Order: sequence, then C-alpha cells, then structure tokens
Amino acid sequence: MNLTREQKAIVNFNLGRQDVLKVIAFAGTGKTSTLIEYTRARPRHRFLYIAFNKSVQLEASQKFPRNTQCKTAHSLAWWNFGDKYKHKLVPSLKPYTIMDLVKTDDYESAKFVIETLSAYLVSMDEKISKKHMSLLARQYCKNNKYDPSDVVKKAGLLWAMMCDENDKDVGMVHDGYLKLYQLSRPVLRFDCILLDEAQDTNPVTSDIVLSQSCPKILVGDPHQQIYSFRGARDAMKSIKATQTMYLTHSFRFGSEIAWLANQILHSFKGETQNLFGLKNTGAITEFSDKTYTFIARTNAVVFDEAVKLYKKQKIGFVGGIAGYRLDDIVDTYYLYSKKKGKIKNGYIKSFPSFSEMLSFANTVSDWELKNRCTIVEKYKSKIPYFVKGITYKAVAPERADVLFSTAHKCKGLEFKRVRLANDFQKLLLAGKPIKTKDISLDEFNLIYVSVTRAQEKLEISERLGDFVEVVKD
Repeated sequence: MNLTREQKAIVNFNLGRQDVLKVIAFAGTGKTSTLIEYTRARPRHRFLYIAFNKSVQLEASQKFPRNTQCKTAHSLAWWNFGDKYKHKLVPSLKPYTIMDLVKTDDYESAKFVIETLSAYLVSMDEKISKKHMSLLARQYCKNNKYDPSDVVKKAGLLWAMMCDENDKDVGMVHDGYLKLYQLSRPVLRFDCILLDEAQDTNPVTSDIVLSQSCPKILVGDPHQQIYSFRGARDAMKSIKATQTMYLTHSFRFGSEIAWLANQILHSFKGETQNLFGLKNTGAITEFSDKTYTFIARTNAVVFDEAVKLYKKQKIGFVGGIAGYRLDDIVDTYYLYSKKKGKIKNGYIKSFPSFSEMLSFANTVSDWELKNRCTIVEKYKSKIPYFVKGITYKAVAPERADVLFSTAHKCKGLEFKRVRLANDFQKLLLAGKPIKTKDISLDEFNLIYVSVTRAQEKLEISERLGDFVEVVKD
C-alpha cells in the first residue's frame, strides 16, 4: 500500500527494549494499517495487539500477519481467571438484587455501592477505598448523614462475594476477572505490545500493559476519548513516551470536513496540530438523499427521529435496536402516567415520581435522562405504540435506508452521508464560543467523532451551523 510520509516514519521507527512510542492518530488517518505495516516489516518479532473491543479484535485478526496475536484485555484474562467464573458471569450488577446482601433497604445507597466497586475494578489500585466513590455518592452520604466508609465496606463485601466461585448470589462481571488478572501481575512474553484506542483505555488495562518489560506502541486520538464516564482515562496524556509521532492526513474525507473538525479542536480543546483531508469529496451541505446515517447524542433523540420515519422508510440501528434502550422510554412513560406496577427497570421504578426523576436529571446533568423525559412529555400515551412499531419495522443495518446511531456507537465507523441531530453540546453563548471550564471534554469529543464519520456529505445541525457561521466570520 502507499503510505504517507507520517506513516513511513512510524513504520521505520525502531524501538529499544524499554521504549514507548506514542502515535497520535486523528480520525481516518490509517492507524490500523500503519500498525499492520509495522508488524509486517518485522517478521521475526512476536507482537501482541490489544483491541478496545471484541469486534475490533476479530477484524484485526483477519488483517494482521501471523507474527501478531490480536486480543482484548478481557480475552487475555479469560483462561486463568474468567473461565472459572463462567458459571456465574453476569453483564452487570443491579441495585435491587444486592440490597439484602449488603444490608440496605435504600436503593440509592445500593447503587452507590455498585458504582464504587465498579470504579475500583477499572482502576489500577490494589484495594477499594473512598477514592473510588463518585462526587455524587459523597454528596448523597453528606445529605443523608450516611458514613462514606460504610459504602466502601459494603463494596468490599460485594467484591468478596463476587470472587467466591461458590457464591450464587453475586455474579462475576467481566471487569471483575480482568481486575483479578491485573492483581496477579501477569508477564506477557512478546517482543512488542501494540495498544489500540489508548485514549479510551481504563487504568486497569494500562497497568497490565505498562508493567511489561518489552517495548510498547500506544496509538489513539485523545479527541476521541468518549468513555470517561466508564472510568476510561487517556493513557496517551499521562504516559511519558520515548517518542511521540502523529498521523494527521485523513483518508476518509476532504478539506471541508477537516476544516470543521479543526475548528472544534482548536476552539474548545486547545489543539495546535491540524487535520488534513486527502479526499476530493466530503462537503458540508444539506442533502435530499434518502439513504444516510442519522447520528444523535442520546438514545431519546434517536427515538424521536425514528418516530418520524419508521412508517416511510426502512430504518436500522447501528449495533442493533436492543442497544438503544427503547424499553426505558416505555418505563419512563409508565412513571409519568403513574403506572409504576408496569415498570420493569428497577432504577426507573426507584423514583417516587416523574417530576423527581426530571429534577434528578437536571441536578446531575444526565443528558440521556433529561432528553428521555422530554420525549415522554412530547408523545405521552403514544410511547408504547411507537416503540412497538419501530421495533417491528427495524431491519438489519445493511438493509436500512436510514441508519440510526448515537455518537458513542458510531465511533470507529464511517458512512457516506451523515446527518447530525441537534442534541449535542451548544458551542455558542451570546454569539461567542462557550467557555469550557465546567463542561466535560467528552462533549466536544462526541461532536468531533460524529463530524468525522462522514465520507461524502455532512449535514450539520442548527447548533453546529451557528458555530460555523461565527468562525467563518
């Protein structure tokens, strides 16, 4: 393949035994193909490529040469740790299932016990402590005169039950056996480790990789870090590297979309490097095409748009419709209509009323919950009907005219035509770019990720359009 000058420089960079190379790879700049060429250029070396998720790992296994093993962090941990818990594996713990076990009749405190344990599991720490409690959990304890150390103690009790192979009451989550693997201080016998999507790597995985004695290559885009709410921390930022190199030339789109991406990064992220679009296509324009991908910030706004289109066009959902939590919209409607007996989701059922749910969403700035409440107030009794209709009409993504996605689900993907929803972070206040001090950087990253999915046409939202007009002037 024809490599750019930047790609060639990376492929030709030889690492010493203790070296760490950081590669900052902007959207669509060929980071995976660069790593593939790096491993091909060294056929006698044994490489370990660590992928962010299973689908990326499977795709990588088909592309990398034989001298490279492609794994996820969880698959590394499976054989010695995960396998023995396969009889009690669960996707997550639910507050209402552990309330009796940790001796609390308070749903909120049970939720904070689980959150504290979850924060510990993705950390590099050996023991659970108050540092794993969220600010919201600390505030809850203060307001309710609840001892924070009790939350930590109960989280420790829960962890002990989770680790007990014979305990049938508390299942083992996937992050649990990964934590056990990290605590075992594994030695990975490879000549070099390649860590992909390093910006979204949680500390427990970073610790596994960085504790190895072989050279390492960390590849990622700090501006695509969108999972900090799950405990991800930008390994690219905190790690001191022997060398830092860049991939700035995108094969995905042209100069217009690259220009918009640069405006977002320069205005709100302080980025000094420029992203360059190599293609002749990639216009920011309104379009009348009937086939496109609609990207929103929240599931609720995806639902809102699907209501408008499901009777007219074939609709599909990136990753499958189950991931868009339409049942939660129905349960929120039941809370709104005072039919709590019909609610299946224990978290939604825990709210005394719809107004208290809305108040909570506003207090903690929960985008998803706020938009879901807005949608329920908009459609009211029609909610169950619409959810049933959308679910029935949804087709496989490859058969859809209109493909729906959230910004989180579209990461790593690309589409010919993209239309953005209007539920992303506002970028202007009184006609000027907003101050970023009190806003999570993830919100700007989500806009950048969504904008850079488009290959040929990008139709931006009103909020983003206003920003474009200001920066053009």
